[in-house]
Amino acid sequence: MSSIAEFIKIREHIEALATKITLLAERKAATESKQRLDEANKHLDTLKTMVANDVQVIVVERLTRQLTRLGAKVDTMLAKKPVKKELKAAV
Repeated sequence: MSSIAEFIKIREHIEALATKITLLAERKAATESKQRLDEANKHLDTLKTMVANDVQVIVVERLTRQLTRLGAKVDTMLAKKPVKKELKAAV
């Protein structure tokens, strides 16, 4: 069984990543935001397996909602990201 300290450590890491994602989104760094979001979701999956009480269930639900909102924001940024045009060499 996982310890509460380990649960808290992972939760804090996810919250730190969420803060970084928010800052990166403000700077319009879509690719970096997506990488951080993927990492946070991976940690969230780990956290979900560690749930042992009602308080932890609430924490996981809150983090899930937070990452879902950030995911929607990042997906919107990626959709709006302009496609790089290939430069054609002059013949």
